[in-house]
Amino acid sequence: MTTYSEKMLQALHEEELAQAQLMLAEAIRKDDDDTLADLGEELLSLGFLEEAKLVFEHLLTIFPDADGLNIPLAEIAIENNLIDDAFVYLEKVGKDSDSYVQSLLVTADLYQVIGIPEVSEAKLKEAQRLMPDEPLILFALGELYFSNGQFQEASAAYQKLLEEQVTEISNVSINERLGSSHSMSGDFEEAIPFLEKALEEGQTDDRLFQLAFTYLQLHENQKAIALLQQLRALNPHYQSLYLSLGEALQEEEQLEEAQTVLAEGIKENPFQVDLYQLASENAYRLHDTEKAESLLKQALELGEKTDETRLTLSNLYLNENRFDEVIEVVQQMEEQGHPYGEWNLAHAYNELEEFDLAKVHFEQAYQELSHEPEFLKEYAVFLREEGQLEKAKELLQHYLQHEPGDNEAQSLLDDIEER
Repeated sequence: MTTYSEKMLQALHEEELAQAQLMLAEAIRKDDDDTLADLGEELLSLGFLEEAKLVFEHLLTIFPDADGLNIPLAEIAIENNLIDDAFVYLEKVGKDSDSYVQSLLVTADLYQVIGIPEVSEAKLKEAQRLMPDEPLILFALGELYFSNGQFQEASAAYQKLLEEQVTEISNVSINERLGSSHSMSGDFEEAIPFLEKALEEGQTDDRLFQLAFTYLQLHENQKAIALLQQLRALNPHYQSLYLSLGEALQEEEQLEEAQTVLAEGIKENPFQVDLYQLASENAYRLHDTEKAESLLKQALELGEKTDETRLTLSNLYLNENRFDEVIEVVQQMEEQGHPYGEWNLAHAYNELEEFDLAKVHFEQAYQELSHEPEFLKEYAVFLREEGQLEKAKELLQHYLQHEPGDNEAQSLLDDIEER
């Protein structure tokens, strides 16, 4: 005989919400307690929080000593951001309760929600002391560490789960998590076999991308490109793929294909500044200066990373000997005194033969770029032309420590020393 709980779930499946509410009322009145408990858990998993709450509150009136019923009520309160209510429910589960360990897990979630991960960890470790062989607790610790960026600790937890032959919990692949943890820690070679195993378990967009991203960090561009092209074909709306694929193709000198991919990426996500910047760089390498400039100007219209974009635009103008425009765009930067902006100004003013202004900006840039060999050489040449031979000599000596094989710079230094 079909229960009212089953009829309610069927009505929800058929999106007959009014009928579902009627069946819920009948279920609470007429179904047995076990059936109702199952209904409550099912409603909770489906996200029907208020309906689940009604079921559990009803059961709690019948079984006031069943403190475990407070746990799903706490979970519902957390989902509804009723933090104080969640604490009240959880405090009703005593240490001598059979549900205490479960309450510790939910309490750990609660402290994570309110931003106190240290207490979350303490609660999980208490649960682990009480049930040291429970994989779910070890998994919860791994997830806590993973979400907090503690990837070494997360890796240790996931590795232990795999050693215990646990490969999946709550539809989460442990191989995928372990591979991601290694990758996020910078241990890219360690990550690869676990990410490959996760992909063998089942192909998802995220697994394809994560493995491709990790191959990119190892400069195994062809493997990354193959995976990203596969992802592009399967799900062209996966926005993260375009920048990575464009970078990989560019590194492999497949510039035309990179430009096509980046144009698709901009169409898919017209608000990602990085796509415009990379597409501009790529267009410039394809000798399409007009396109490169246009893309940077489009990036500026988005209002993000504007100084970075203006600096790149000033570099383009420098390369094209458009020195007045270099000055104009650098002066529009929000961060006045940016060392590379100052260098570009110095270069531009020098080319325009406004040497006093060039000197000011060279001096300003030198405060931050004394480690930059190319700058040191350019500044030294400028000082030599200005007759500041001792300072030029000092900079050339410093430069040659970085670039001892530069015969031109050595000749300049020899010339100064012979004077």
